[in-house]
Amino acid sequence: MAPSENLNDTEPAHAAGPGLLPLNALRAFEAAARRGSLAAAARELGVTPGAVSQQIRLLEDVLKTRLLERTGQGVLLTVEAADAAPFLHEAFASLAEASARLRQAGAAPARVRLGAPGAFAAAWLAPRLSSGGHGDVSLISDPGPDDLDRFRLDIEIRFGDGQWPGYGVRPLLSDSVMPALSPDLFEACGRDWRRAVTELPLIHDTSMPRDPAQPDWQAWLDRNGLKRAGMAQGDHVSAPDHAVRAAIAGRGVALVRASLAEGAVSEGRLVTLIAGGVTPLNWRYHLLVPEGRPLSRAARALTVQLAEAARPFETAGV
Repeated sequence: MAPSENLNDTEPAHAAGPGLLPLNALRAFEAAARRGSLAAAARELGVTPGAVSQQIRLLEDVLKTRLLERTGQGVLLTVEAADAAPFLHEAFASLAEASARLRQAGAAPARVRLGAPGAFAAAWLAPRLSSGGHGDVSLISDPGPDDLDRFRLDIEIRFGDGQWPGYGVRPLLSDSVMPALSPDLFEACGRDWRRAVTELPLIHDTSMPRDPAQPDWQAWLDRNGLKRAGMAQGDHVSAPDHAVRAAIAGRGVALVRASLAEGAVSEGRLVTLIAGGVTPLNWRYHLLVPEGRPLSRAARALTVQLAEAARPFETAGV
């Protein structure tokens, strides 16, 4: 459906009641102030940027003062607008919570729409949702950067440094990388992990962007005082889960994320070489919700359950 050209129609200033400014105009201004962009506010509200701009101009006309300054990077709040914005954020969050509670009164339990990176969803998240009996969760893999707003996801899990303006961010799961290989290759090396990383083919994860703390093979070997020939030989893969799959298939030794390799290790399809070789990552998985959008009771319960399931862990190794 195409975005609407209006924001539930333009209302006169008196329509909101004595002492109140037009609510639709306040809603548009609050979203633009919080998101820092007319376009982002329009996506959140399901209207066009022109409709948001029209509502803000209406508010400025009523107040006879400027509220926003347009820039090439978005919008900046004037002093007067910045003073009022926190009160509007709180007011609309309360209205949204009240609306959600009224809609849920007597209704069937709501389904929670949860977005997550595809590899993490398959390797770590889906087994825990299944074992926890979360049949009321719809899992959306690899959502786009705007899908949390556009598809009205309740929660999204993202891997990164936690810097996502406009969203409430809660750390979920720490992670680490370590060498891993198939059991057959490990046996062929006499179960000697030094032989494994210096003689077997290396699987190189070339995916970007990446955590600055995540080593490549050269950095990992240097850190552990090891040298080898033929560093560039071996498979080069473009995603962390591809490195896990290549290692399972016996293509060599890979530096794998613990969260993505956990299932394969527990099933005996991978052996992790953690003797001094574990590198904690700075980036981690986070739970995201848009600021100003209240969580349903079911979504709040899910965040608690995921946090309990995601205590920092290490994959068992040798």
